[in-house]
Amino acid sequence: MLNGINLEGLNAYSQLITEKPDEAISTYGVTAKWLGGVKTMIHTHNQNVGTKEAVKDFNFTIDEPEELLGSNSFPTPQDYLLGGLAGCMMLGFVVGASAKGIALQSVELRINGNLNLRGFLNIDSSAPVGFDQIEFNYAVKGSGTQDDYDEIIKHVQQFSPNYRTITDAVKILATKV
Repeated sequence: MLNGINLEGLNAYSQLITEKPDEAISTYGVTAKWLGGVKTMIHTHNQNVGTKEAVKDFNFTIDEPEELLGSNSFPTPQDYLLGGLAGCMMLGFVVGASAKGIALQSVELRINGNLNLRGFLNIDSSAPVGFDQIEFNYAVKGSGTQDDYDEIIKHVQQFSPNYRTITDAVKILATKV
């Protein structure tokens, strides 16, 4: 174990999915229920990791600040989006550092982005609807060098599922109501 990462388990899983590619498929899903106003309750579905099922019974609530008609009692959808991105990128960074034998004392990842709400509210057709830019910065203390950390960050940008989902075009299919 290094940095809380079971490298032996990681290697065993990598070997498994090398030999049995179907074991590498992981499925995710959520159900959203409107709670009134701008609040939504999200419930996670069980996750299949290959032929195994991880039972998930998690809920979280989404709200907006008062300025956007909410009560500011829960994070916004964008908070969760950026949080999911940060969590995936953090995991990739820590696992990458651990695989290189780098002992970490602390890692902080800051992610920021601006939304032009005139696009979302269809007030200005030239305003982007989503984030047009997201910035991130890692602050790391550990036994690695800056070159090590830069290499790990490049790897995260190449292989983080959430990073790639945001940066690559993803097909989203709607089924009928």
